[in-house]
Amino acid sequence: MATMQSLLEKDRERFLQTASAAKTSQETVRAAEEELSRLLTLYNEQEESDRIKEMAAAMVEAVRVSAGFLDCDGESTIWSKAEYRSPGQKPKRSVWFWILLVAGILLAVGAGAVLILFTDMVPPSQQMTIGLALAAAAMLALFLSGLVSSKKKEDNKADLYAETIPDAQKTYHILLAAAVSMDRTLNRVRSDEQLQNKQTLMDEKEGLKKEDIQLLSGLLEGAYSLGNDEYAKEVISDVKFYLHKKQIDVIDYNGENKNLFERMPGGKSGTIRPALVIGGTVLRKGLAAGE
Repeated sequence: MATMQSLLEKDRERFLQTASAAKTSQETVRAAEEELSRLLTLYNEQEESDRIKEMAAAMVEAVRVSAGFLDCDGESTIWSKAEYRSPGQKPKRSVWFWILLVAGILLAVGAGAVLILFTDMVPPSQQMTIGLALAAAAMLALFLSGLVSSKKKEDNKADLYAETIPDAQKTYHILLAAAVSMDRTLNRVRSDEQLQNKQTLMDEKEGLKKEDIQLLSGLLEGAYSLGNDEYAKEVISDVKFYLHKKQIDVIDYNGENKNLFERMPGGKSGTIRPALVIGGTVLRKGLAAGE
């Protein structure tokens, strides 16, 4: 019988192809949810126990609902606003940058003119004062233009864009771990159910269940006696299927399991009536002919 793990491993390539096509975490989560639903369908198609089917559905639903918390993010790329700008496009300067730059240049030129060209027209003391004042004003204007320009650059750096590519392999391994955990729980439930069925049969061995076992064993013996008759084959198949659902094994004689059979000497060697066994405990011994 296939487990959740084996079913997921068999479906690995199909899931990775779907998950790799996802561009966002939401799309990856959706792919995981669809895969979990697919696993549940495949698992329950082969399972006969209603209790285990209900348990599998509950666990898959729990994992599916929590799939939104999957840590399936992969590589992240951070883009600045400058990198998004089209090739050849230069960053735009502020209007204040140009005003302060031009003012600084004009003031610097004015300071030089006062100190050099107007020496004969302006007294030396006033010339020095005016020149220094214009030079200081020019330096202040140029400083402010640089400050405005750097502030604009900082603003550009603050505009960032993040792009995250989900990791399909990481998501698959998270689902695989969940499948392994579910298999462990389902195996424990199956073992408990088998033990409970065995105990129920043993407790009721002297009552109605014993009569049922004897009746079914008699049906098998009668069908075995008919050989290759089609109706007999159908009866044997139906009874075996019914007993299998009850966790009861129908065992034919093979020469190595003599302890499960009563022996009838002579005649053609083989099974006259199969043995009925549950969990290693014989419910009714079989009957075999030959040595």
